[in-house]
Amino acid sequence: MKKKITGTNKEGPPISRTVVPLGPGDDPKHELFVLAIHRDTTTSSDPEFNETEQIVYGQGDEVAGTGTARGHFVRHHKNGDIDYGTYEGTVKTTFKEDGSRETTTWEGTYKATGGTGKFKNIKGGGTYRGKATAEGASTEWEGETEY
Repeated sequence: MKKKITGTNKEGPPISRTVVPLGPGDDPKHELFVLAIHRDTTTSSDPEFNETEQIVYGQGDEVAGTGTARGHFVRHHKNGDIDYGTYEGTVKTTFKEDGSRETTTWEGTYKATGGTGKFKNIKGGGTYRGKATAEGASTEWEGETEY
């Protein structure tokens, strides 16, 4: 049975972040993230997804904070099962007059690709949209899933 699902992921502190310099002749504001890992806490009206933790493994290619992002996620459910999938989208950063970061926003699509236990045959996907400020970062998502 397909069902609509929504949630909000509150981003936790980075677990790891590796940036590769691309060398002479490239824009000095160009950052290639080989791997950025963070842990999110999810709230959702769906009890199966509410109060779960999600580990995000992302890659990005940005110039001055604007570019593309893609990666994988693994959600840990309260009963011990997991579900996992992929995402891809865009990132945009705006700056204050003094050059400091004001906000970073992102949006894109995600796809559930598998899991364990109850979520072994999960399918579906949807869209996400997020924002980071000095106060923190969160992502709102919505989609359709079946498992």
